[in-house]
Amino acid sequence: MESIINLLTSNPTYMAVAVILALFIVVGVVKKIIKLVLFVSAIFILYIAYLSWAGHDIPKTTAGLKESVSESIESIKKSASESLEEVKASAQKSVEEKVGQKVEGLFDGK
Repeated sequence: MESIINLLTSNPTYMAVAVILALFIVVGVVKKIIKLVLFVSAIFILYIAYLSWAGHDIPKTTAGLKESVSESIESIKKSASESLEEVKASAQKSVEEKVGQKVEGLFDGK
């Protein structure tokens, strides 16, 4: 490690290349952070717009926001599980009907 540092400090060309690479890395990380902040902000704004459109109270504190988000998540989980159960029942009924038709076809064919 010490030999790399000595090499970089002794040769200005290597130092320039190292600085340029470091700048590219820093700029890339900063761009990623900015994108993340913009994405989270957009999600937050959409959530507040949803609350306003649905007629719910917009939370005034962070604790209220956390509670509101957790309630919304629980509601979504509940509706998703109900939908999943309906899909399972529908699929099971469909499969049973298809199997019944195939079995009848086999016995009628003999």
